[in-house]
Amino acid sequence: MKSVLSTVLLALVFAASTEAGAFASSAQPDYKDNAVRGMTTGEFNDKRMQIAEIQERTHGDNGEAFEGERPIDGNMTQKVVLAATTSGIRLTSQHEVGKQQQTVQTIALSNSAGRQNEDGGACSECPEMIPIPGNKFAIGKYTVTFKEWDACVAAGGCGGYQAPDNGWGRGSRPVINVSWDDAQAYIQWISGKTGKTYRLPTKDEWEIAAQAGSTSDYYWGNDVGRNNANCDGCGSEWDNRRTAPVGSFKPNAFGIYDMMGNVWQWTDTCWQGNCAKRMFFGGSWNHRPQDMRAITRNWFDTNKRMRYLGFRLAMTLP
Repeated sequence: MKSVLSTVLLALVFAASTEAGAFASSAQPDYKDNAVRGMTTGEFNDKRMQIAEIQERTHGDNGEAFEGERPIDGNMTQKVVLAATTSGIRLTSQHEVGKQQQTVQTIALSNSAGRQNEDGGACSECPEMIPIPGNKFAIGKYTVTFKEWDACVAAGGCGGYQAPDNGWGRGSRPVINVSWDDAQAYIQWISGKTGKTYRLPTKDEWEIAAQAGSTSDYYWGNDVGRNNANCDGCGSEWDNRRTAPVGSFKPNAFGIYDMMGNVWQWTDTCWQGNCAKRMFFGGSWNHRPQDMRAITRNWFDTNKRMRYLGFRLAMTLP
């Protein structure tokens, strides 16, 4: 009998006091261990596995959830809700600031049968998107991978362009050697395939998603540290050698992976009004740590392809 695996959704809900004017401070919690207040890492993972097992036994008919809180700073706490579901398209997460509350849709969760369209049908090509608190856009949880790019080419899209992988491997590694124009070809194909309207993020959207409320140089703090990202000097096994598979490092506070390091990411923003040139951000596997900071601006002609340049998707929310 075909086994049905569950979807595990980590919805992050930020509760702030009236005096708190931003979502987070420069003192970021440790997201690597996934621990919440009053619960050890092992207990957290055990609970997550229990939820997954219930979903598998009941074919997704019995969802469970648990929640906890972790401190961010003196004025803020982060409420963490871990839920198992196979119909996550309609799930929402709530973000409270003072006495005001917003509801944000959570989009395109994955399970063993692939991701879901809004009508509940399987959608293996739909990328996982993270809605950004307090904003009307969502951004890709990961950069677009070679697996996703190759699916476009195999289906007759993306101009038939077989982006070279430099001998590093394809699959879950971020697609590289793709221009802004190439990214538009992929967006056209994936939008037509899924019935959703995707695009590249703007410069401002990219910065908001990358910083995830932090005010530090990097979303994990002011010190680059070790093994927080892939760059020339980040202390990872891939530093200045090659790209890493997406999701190899801990995500930022919004649950987005690789917003700094690994590959530079195209945006939709024109360079000083010249739309033949577009801006890109984030640093890469062979650039300095300081190049990963959100304040670093770069641009290329829209037809430029580089071994350190990729992209991630965005979409507008109602």
